[in-house]
Amino acid sequence: MRKRTIPFLALAAAGLILASSTGADASASIFRVVPSVDTATAPVSNDLLSSTASITPRDGWAVGFVSKPDTTEHTLAEHWNGTRWSATPSPDGTSGSQLAAVAAVSSKDVWAVGLQNSNLSIEKNATLIEHWNGTAWSIVPSPNAGTQGDRLTGVAAVSANDVWATGYFSTPTEILPLFEHWNGKTWSVVSVPNVPNGVNFVRAISAVSTNDVWAVGSDVDSHSGNTDELILHWNGTQWSVLPTLPIGQTSLEAVHAVSSKDVWAVGTSLGDNGGESRNLALHWNGTAWSKVPVPNVGNSVNPNFLSGVTALSSRDVWAVGAATGGADGVNRSLIEHWNGSAWSIVPSPSNPNGSNSTTLAGVAAVAPGNVTAVGTWNSAQQGNPGLRTLVVTTSRG
Repeated sequence: MRKRTIPFLALAAAGLILASSTGADASASIFRVVPSVDTATAPVSNDLLSSTASITPRDGWAVGFVSKPDTTEHTLAEHWNGTRWSATPSPDGTSGSQLAAVAAVSSKDVWAVGLQNSNLSIEKNATLIEHWNGTAWSIVPSPNAGTQGDRLTGVAAVSANDVWATGYFSTPTEILPLFEHWNGKTWSVVSVPNVPNGVNFVRAISAVSTNDVWAVGSDVDSHSGNTDELILHWNGTQWSVLPTLPIGQTSLEAVHAVSSKDVWAVGTSLGDNGGESRNLALHWNGTAWSKVPVPNVGNSVNPNFLSGVTALSSRDVWAVGAATGGADGVNRSLIEHWNGSAWSIVPSPSNPNGSNSTTLAGVAAVAPGNVTAVGTWNSAQQGNPGLRTLVVTTSRG
């Protein structure tokens, strides 16, 4: 069986993310670290930021979760007011709650999705959807489709009465895509026909319009163990699964739709014959998907992955993730930029907390001087092992 990628949240929850700044000169970075809130300060506790959404340069959100030494997990929501990040109370579900993704319609209409019952082996995971009305976060009832568990991993907002959440659910024999839709009043499950047999992880979603929505993830063949990218499209009437590309084993972690003829998906090319994972970028031109070269840090034995993507225009696209390299052998946080012609690595900033261990999970942008990425840094070097929140943003365009 060939190597598979593991979603960022699964790695983080297990405390397995170890990363440092990029090999490029961090002093030349157009990004800077912005202080963010950590609520888990005890040893072997974790604060994780997995997704961010920018409404204006002075109004943004980041979500994730906090895990305590006793394995209790709590939702985490932080708000940016243009000057600083602050923790905003967000409710938990029945037990062990996580937020995985966030999307905004406006400053008074923000959605976050994730799961509850995440740390209780005797109970099944269930969907969790929360809404910000401009004053407070509240849980909005959401359905479940599986008999063995459900989780939501992505959310995309078209309008106040048109919001999509995606993830996956389990049956005794399969893991299948999960899509839920908000019509302004209730959330409901929308079925997906002709899903490949096996294990289907849907991890991200992005919308161009009511009739043009994209979702991505990975499909693991239950017999061979081989992994292929999973790309799905909503045309306003139904979801369809697109054919896989002949590019070897792949897994997609994030998607961003610039327009109906310009969509980016990023993730990992899993490599052949036991080779290490490499960065993957796919592009939709309105007719077909194609693989676009994207640089990696280190040689072919250094794993690379991209976990977030956003765009300001067809010539200004950003992707973030991490790469293993350097003499220390740990990951290096990774920022890449598309200028309309090619992808290039952009230096990541040094972590002022004194740790050389950072990773980036999600990214959002509203202006050239306002690109924000979120993730974690590892505090083990300070004698207090655990993951802490990390936010970096552009200091100039």
